[in-house]
Amino acid sequence: MDRISDLPDGIIIRILSFLLIDEAASTSLLSKRWRDMFAFTPNLHFALTKPKQFLPFVDHRQNFMDFVDRVLAVSGNSAIRSFTLKCRLGVGSAHTNRWICNVLNRGVLDLHLDVKAQDSLIFEVFACKTLVKLKLNRFEIPLLPEDASLPALKTLTLDYVRFYNLGAFEKLISACPLLEELLMDYITWELWKCSHILSCPTLKRLTTKCLGFSVELGSMSFDNPNLVYLEYSDFVQLHYPVVNLDSLVEAKLGLTMKEGGPDNCDPSNLIKGLRNVEILNLSCPETVEIFGIFREAMPVFENLFHLSITSEVDFCSSVSSLPSLLNKSPNLHTLVIKGFLRHDNPGSVCECFLGCSRLLSCPVKVLELTEYEASIKELEQMKHFLEELSCLELVKVCASAKDDKEKLRLTMDLLMLPRASSKCKVQVNVS
Repeated sequence: MDRISDLPDGIIIRILSFLLIDEAASTSLLSKRWRDMFAFTPNLHFALTKPKQFLPFVDHRQNFMDFVDRVLAVSGNSAIRSFTLKCRLGVGSAHTNRWICNVLNRGVLDLHLDVKAQDSLIFEVFACKTLVKLKLNRFEIPLLPEDASLPALKTLTLDYVRFYNLGAFEKLISACPLLEELLMDYITWELWKCSHILSCPTLKRLTTKCLGFSVELGSMSFDNPNLVYLEYSDFVQLHYPVVNLDSLVEAKLGLTMKEGGPDNCDPSNLIKGLRNVEILNLSCPETVEIFGIFREAMPVFENLFHLSITSEVDFCSSVSSLPSLLNKSPNLHTLVIKGFLRHDNPGSVCECFLGCSRLLSCPVKVLELTEYEASIKELEQMKHFLEELSCLELVKVCASAKDDKEKLRLTMDLLMLPRASSKCKVQVNVS
């Protein structure tokens, strides 16, 4: 400890910044010099957790509030790089708002708020000139201030946030002229059955999951000409009036349909808007099915070289769109099938591939399969793939076996299958 004590204050504070705030605070017992040093770390993260059984909650909450007050008071006006406040256990808004204003006035760059408070988020958050990253959890946002401006913000994360005003969300996005990454999870609107537009010319990465779980469906537009990554999981909306994703490189879709199926939704424009994508991941079986139902909307995916699909127990019903996808992907290099190859059809090969000339002309060089179970029907399906995919160079199979004997049988069955390409190698990974 003597060697550390000989270091300058700045280096010691830098070391303390790598510790949790409680751990850093424990160093205050070492000496008078160390008593308040932890409070000057540029990264302050406070979390009010459930108290230990022997400590009454009221005392536990008061200790937490006193601790935050002390740290912020001692550190004065020193710069804060990152500030996290998590307290869902009844700390009053008077306290939380005071703490938030304190760090906003000290030039905080990264702000994460997860607070249970009766009042809405204070307006000052939406007019902070220094924020680069902002994460909000479990807030209700009825409206935004007229002077809303986040000129430095590049990353915005919204979890369980509810917008009560139809224009509040659009105004928030427009207040961020440098926004590059937007992550949204369980976002809801007071009135969902209306048109929602996500328009941000600077946005490069967008992740949206469960954008609304109300009974009513509406419309959704994506006007993001510079977006390179899209992860979108939600119910398919009634329609997608505007889809501008010309720069999109990678898309991961987890779409499902509500009751009424394709009669109550139309993702045609969304599917067409993916035409320039290079990596496409259809992460749930129903998404693959949706592409099959709306196959007429499929564009030619000229740039697509990596396609991942997820199948369910009945392989044939969940990948009925695969032949069409292959036909529309003239430069596809890698095909990944996550899930099962077995199917319930009477024949040994899935009907959607029987007599399918698309496989013969398919340019796929790498085929990856997961959850292979080595049933007779799966083996026949594998045989069909290897005999028809003439450009294959590598097949990777992940499987499971209960013992070494089954592992050997499974491996040998796959290695003995005939192949259309003499260059094709089969790699089997059995766990």
